[in-house]
Amino acid sequence: MLTEILINLFERDLSRLEEEIAAYETEAAIWRVPQGIKNSGGNLCLHLCGNLQHFIGAILGHTGYVRNRDLEFSAKDVPREELLALVGTTRRTVLTVILSLSEEDLEKIYPEKVLGETTTAHFLVHLCTHLSYHLGQINYHRRLTQ
Repeated sequence: MLTEILINLFERDLSRLEEEIAAYETEAAIWRVPQGIKNSGGNLCLHLCGNLQHFIGAILGHTGYVRNRDLEFSAKDVPREELLALVGTTRRTVLTVILSLSEEDLEKIYPEKVLGETTTAHFLVHLCTHLSYHLGQINYHRRLTQ
């Protein structure tokens, strides 16, 4: 049951992430950082994809993805099409890995200490809420920079 819920939520929010990035009026607006805002929509998109590719893809799915968290926040002017392709790749990875997890896998302790010792199920819910949190920031950023 939890697997179905997670699939639904990750699919929904990664689709919304694509919609948000596509909805920026210009590519320049994706990377604009107005006064009082710390991150551009583009950097938040890179961060979300890196986060999910690492914690779900590499750690749970053994994809071999190597994260460069600093680059997620320092890269600039990545073309919109590259961002959208990255979100698509991330979606496929996340959904494939979650579908491969058994109920027993979800009950195991997550293999990397991030929030202390927690189950894989709990950490996946955390990752889903992290995605939703930053998705809201991207939506706000997009509307602010229009």
